[in-house]
Amino acid sequence: MTRLKMTVEYDGADFYGWQVQPDKVTVQGKIEEALAQITGKDIRVKGAGRTDAGVHAAGQVATLDYEGKLSLEKLAEALNSVLPESVFIKELIKVSPAFDVRADCLYKLYVYRIVTGKSPLRRRTFWEYPYPLDISRMQVAARALEGTHDYAALCEVDGKSPEITVDSVEVEQHRDEITIRVGGKGFLYKMVRRMAGIIADCGRGKITPEMIESLFSRNKPVQTVTAPAHGLTLEVIKY
Repeated sequence: MTRLKMTVEYDGADFYGWQVQPDKVTVQGKIEEALAQITGKDIRVKGAGRTDAGVHAAGQVATLDYEGKLSLEKLAEALNSVLPESVFIKELIKVSPAFDVRADCLYKLYVYRIVTGKSPLRRRTFWEYPYPLDISRMQVAARALEGTHDYAALCEVDGKSPEITVDSVEVEQHRDEITIRVGGKGFLYKMVRRMAGIIADCGRGKITPEMIESLFSRNKPVQTVTAPAHGLTLEVIKY
């Protein structure tokens, strides 16, 4: 039995998220179906994390235990030949049997993309934002979201401690595109999308960057906004 690590790129607009769910089309489900078609066996795939319905990935990472005869190159080719066009196995390598795709993760980078106006060509991967945005206010808001805090107001906590560390939040603008990059070891459910929503609200002038500090209290005096899923991409996972 050989443990394999795969890097996966996918357009999340076609899926109900990463994780297998009954009667739902998911990325994990499609990969496991492809493995069964190629090997004739039920092989479970374990992802580094779950992405919500509509969220994309350029560098999702997953593992599987394989005992077939195909080389890694041939297995990757076979998988990509039967997977839908919206899913692509970018890399398939051998790792130690002790490698844990979740526990061994050191860093994840999420990228949220906004376009300031309508853009039919970018609407599947950008949030079309119809209001003027002040990039300098957004950058101040981004810095206020960094650090180790109680992020309960920016996530849907499900039995987990909301106190985690966000290494970096960066906002850049190039013409009509605004990019928000959020890096850290791990994030809570919908947290990055809500961070993007708060940053956009600051840029629009609905709240001030100084009000973000109050988000880290349990009083939650500022209403958080959940940015649309299709603007978010899981960009990189490092080990």
